[in-house]
Amino acid sequence: MPRANPVQQTTFEQYLESEKRSEIRHEFVDGYTFAMAGGSDHHNRIAGRLYRLVFDAAEEAGCDLFINDMVLKTPSDKGYYPDLFLTCQENSDGSRFKRFPCWVVEVLSESTESIDRGEKLHSYKTIPTLKAYVLISQNQRLVEVYSRLDDSSWRYETLEPADGKPLKLPCINRPLSLDEIYKGIEF
Repeated sequence: MPRANPVQQTTFEQYLESEKRSEIRHEFVDGYTFAMAGGSDHHNRIAGRLYRLVFDAAEEAGCDLFINDMVLKTPSDKGYYPDLFLTCQENSDGSRFKRFPCWVVEVLSESTESIDRGEKLHSYKTIPTLKAYVLISQNQRLVEVYSRLDDSSWRYETLEPADGKPLKLPCINRPLSLDEIYKGIEF
């Protein structure tokens, strides 16, 4: 979802209060809020399909799955609305943000790709519980995965149709084929 110009400088707590009353969503970076615009039908279908495909596995694992309306707070007090994320360490307590994801998925779009690959990648990697950061193209059958290794380093890999490898998300037992992820999407 594209970012507009920053609206105002504020604290994270003020940001959360403002989001309660706002008709549009904002992300929070370095004291500034950025209005979020809507995405394409491909973006929406991919994110929605992923949610549907992994929901039961998330429940079976005792985890909570969130889709684009829950703020993810980073250790540096940035607040993002990932397209999808899973947390297994937080209670469902009515809060407006979560802090301990197992994995995060962003569906790439032309207007946010550089933010997803740069700022968000670096911010998400600082979250100690994060085991995978997944970028899904909406313009071609391509999934990119950053996985945290046991020594806390990160591995990058791509999943493409020729590979035939499924997307294996940590913390749940539900591999996903590219055919499942991109079902109904025409390029």
